[in-house]
Amino acid sequence: MAKIEIKGSPEELERVATFLANNNVKFDIVNDYGNHSLDDLDKYEHLKTRFSDPVPEK
Repeated sequence: MAKIEIKGSPEELERVATFLANNNVKFDIVNDYGNHSLDDLDKYEHLKTRFSDPVPEK
């Protein structure tokens, strides 16, 4: 497996994540434990929720 690290604002991450999702590329958004503002932390959390795979129902 290979990884790509996106450095930048939540808006940049959203742009890349949207492109990947629209092109059926599987990816995960994970915590980077960086020093972010509270506003950016909320935006990153929203992106993680928006682009995470739903848990399959049994």
